[in-house]
Amino acid sequence: MGWSTKLAYGWGSLGNNIIYGFVATYLALFYTDELGITAAAASLLFLVVRVVDALFDPVMGLLVDRTSSRWGRFRPYLLFTPPVLGLLTVLAFSVPKLDESTTLALAYLSYLLWGLSFSAMDVPYWSMSAALTLDAAERTSLVMVPRTLASIGFIGVNIVTLPLVAALSWQAVAIVYAVTAIILTWITFARVREREDYVPSPHYGAREMLALFARNGPLLLLLLAMLLTEIAFTIRSIIPAYYLRYNFDAETMVPAFIGVFAITTVTGSLLSPVVAKQWGKRRAALAGLAVTTVTSVGSWLTGYASLTPMLVWIAITGLGYGVTNITLLSMLADTVEYGQWRTGRRTEGLVFSSNIFKTKVASALGASLGLALLGVFGYVANTDQTRATLDGLHATMTIVPGVIGVLAAIPLIWYRLDERRHAELVRELELA
Repeated sequence: MGWSTKLAYGWGSLGNNIIYGFVATYLALFYTDELGITAAAASLLFLVVRVVDALFDPVMGLLVDRTSSRWGRFRPYLLFTPPVLGLLTVLAFSVPKLDESTTLALAYLSYLLWGLSFSAMDVPYWSMSAALTLDAAERTSLVMVPRTLASIGFIGVNIVTLPLVAALSWQAVAIVYAVTAIILTWITFARVREREDYVPSPHYGAREMLALFARNGPLLLLLLAMLLTEIAFTIRSIIPAYYLRYNFDAETMVPAFIGVFAITTVTGSLLSPVVAKQWGKRRAALAGLAVTTVTSVGSWLTGYASLTPMLVWIAITGLGYGVTNITLLSMLADTVEYGQWRTGRRTEGLVFSSNIFKTKVASALGASLGLALLGVFGYVANTDQTRATLDGLHATMTIVPGVIGVLAAIPLIWYRLDERRHAELVRELELA
């Protein structure tokens, strides 16, 4: 697989995460500070909508695994879904400020429709990665490209959004991001195709889907580790806009703060194949989690008297996240062959829809937990916060993600599908 193909595949991830980063990071701020929705109501909204939305992901995986078209199994979704996702992104940031109940109802509806459309885009996109190569090392290299571009898109949006909103409007910025994402995803559709020797597995029903899922132990362990990692990441994504505004009176520094995190996260992503090759994927992921945990404790102990030490801590944290995120996603693709070896069925859609399901749940829990903690600590929008609230914001930004990172390392202790075992499985499958 040439680098031009890997890059073409990565453009779709950049497009997806421009939109995802915009919604995941700023929709909460749009709800609380623009529409006047309380932190408690927003917390419940994120929890309910994302959990309901997540239940659609396994269904989407089943649909992908049953898809057959002249464009293959995955590419039709890359052609037809992007315009729908783009439109719903604009609508999510176009909810008007009416009476409280009407505004909240429109927020629920628009966010739920957005989530369903994102599943229809993201599940087939990531499922396609397992149909591009069977080689574990090649997969790490392949996954590095879209995940690195995803980090650029996700965190880059964090850097430029608030200045763009100040110059334009929430709706105008949503339109710019939506059009960009559509174009990038269509590039992936046009230039990336499944392997010529790729043979989809037979169709399966919902009951068999659950049985196939339950028999893939490495997949279950990885999903738990990724769930906890992404909960911590989500908290760190939505809190900076509040944290810098109130703890440091430095709202204009949000782009710089996120920019530092972006650069080091991308650096960690680029280093992940090297670290994984030297230490193995599991140890590389654990090392990244260790870094994020140590920096969480360090930044908590440092306090918020000065922003400079926090910039240093968040920079080091980004390196850990970059290595961990890329490595775990590469390991996820390996579980496709494990499932095929164990059950006789090759189910990329099931594996990657469960990954998107996990991401939705993590986003729901992370956003809901972050906003719930704001409510517990007494946050009131657009006013001076009490010392207790500022201390709570500091803890939410630092030590809370650190504790969750420690929990994320536990499932990886039992994970045994290393590179050697995966290569053995691939050889057995080829001889079968």
